[in-house]
Amino acid sequence: QMNYLNYEHSIVEKHGVALVGWPEELLPVQNPVYIGSREVVKPLWEALVSKTCHWIRLTNEQHQERIKDNQVHQARGEEVYKPRKKCPAAVTQGQEENVD
Repeated sequence: QMNYLNYEHSIVEKHGVALVGWPEELLPVQNPVYIGSREVVKPLWEALVSKTCHWIRLTNEQHQERIKDNQVHQARGEEVYKPRKKCPAAVTQGQEENVD
């Protein structure tokens, strides 16, 4: 499953792959559902159909450089690593839910 929210961490850093050719005007990489109207998404669709936008496997050097760049951007205050949503506290063993 594609993780658009944490693309850099969950896809690029974890798997060593990246999308190349994503239209500049639509960066950062995000779920096309949230980009906008059909006309706004059209350049991405065309890039995918023509294979201008495609996946590549990063070399070891590219992979390490990407991780380092992401960490630098995050340290500057740019949100590269999005915080995960916290799960509601689970009922611990021995506690009873109040069911009326």
